[in-house]
Amino acid sequence: MRAAPPRAALPGSAQWMISSLEGRVREVAEQVTDQVRSGVPGLADPADARLLDLVFTAVHNAMRVFVDESLGREVSYLPVEDMFRKVGYRVALRGRDLDTIDQGMAIAVGVISDELRVSAAENELSAGALNAINDAITTFVGQLTEQIAVGYRAGAQARSTDSGLARARLLTALLAGTDEDEVETQAAIAGWELPDQVTVIAVEAGDQAVRGDALGPKALTRTGRTPQPVVCATADAEEVVAAIRRSAPQARASVCWPVPRGDASAAWTWATRALSLVEARVIPARPVIECVRFRTEIWLHAEPVLRRQLAQELLQPLFNETENSREILSETLLVWLETRDSAPAIAARLGVHPQTVRYRWKRINELFGDSLHDPDYVVQLTLLLKASVPLWVAGDQSDFRRFREQEETG
Repeated sequence: MRAAPPRAALPGSAQWMISSLEGRVREVAEQVTDQVRSGVPGLADPADARLLDLVFTAVHNAMRVFVDESLGREVSYLPVEDMFRKVGYRVALRGRDLDTIDQGMAIAVGVISDELRVSAAENELSAGALNAINDAITTFVGQLTEQIAVGYRAGAQARSTDSGLARARLLTALLAGTDEDEVETQAAIAGWELPDQVTVIAVEAGDQAVRGDALGPKALTRTGRTPQPVVCATADAEEVVAAIRRSAPQARASVCWPVPRGDASAAWTWATRALSLVEARVIPARPVIECVRFRTEIWLHAEPVLRRQLAQELLQPLFNETENSREILSETLLVWLETRDSAPAIAARLGVHPQTVRYRWKRINELFGDSLHDPDYVVQLTLLLKASVPLWVAGDQSDFRRFREQEETG
């Protein structure tokens, strides 16, 4: 805990007046923030909303510390000083000069001084007591201004960092779901305007990586990672996908549906999973995979280990059948679970005779019995078959091998 700098104790009347203002700290901090927003040129820009949120938090916490210290309570300066360093850092990253800080501090001191003068008049505070408060505020503000300057210098240095490195860090931050402050910091250094909605693309390029310069400044990417990640504003996605196709014609691009930028990490998971499902032949192999068309498959294959375990528990009756019987029974059962149609309707979908469906259904009832009347079981069975049947059709025999191994060892 940092010790407070030497400061003359306030007269009792001054302490009493400050204690009467304790309940208005938040209100005054909001007034300061509003005045800074309207009084400092350019800060009404929506892009500065988070900076203003930081200003409010810093001012509110500083006022709390000042009140507590004035009333003889133990205080720590570290959190408040850190907040004001962040304000200076963020101002520098936004490309603003020191005048912005000077104007903001002048407005803040003015609002607080006005509040004190009004309260002093209402409480008939002596000029000496009011001067003591003003001196304490001047000392405290000077201390905080020093911290803003420290943060500003650090931000100015960061802003001069190589933009390519900053773009790589920004991409990493987005795909890792990093704190929004870090994302905004790296975006400011990189000079990349943060969109509200992003499109995340996983590129399977083999030895033919997609160069960043081929995509242009609108897209973030990093070679040397497989799959190669690409992130862009949703409004630019079509243009970026076209650039990927031109740069690496043999590559496959898995394009996730638009998401808020805070969900970019989840979108990366979905896009890469789609590529895995292409390899497993669950999703058709195409140069561009539009993930939105395969959301069900992406969802159903989110937990492959859980799917395998459920398959061993719920599908044992099918696993005991011959390979041909297992294939036709699972196909018929899945169509019935999805549609609850009659035998003729199911037969039409499968391209077989209705009587064939009836024979199959008789065998299905023998295998599963009353379980097909249990709603919870039916829901699990439907989802499990929707996830498993495409794998089986594609030639994945791992479920059956695992079942046989368990039978032999059990």
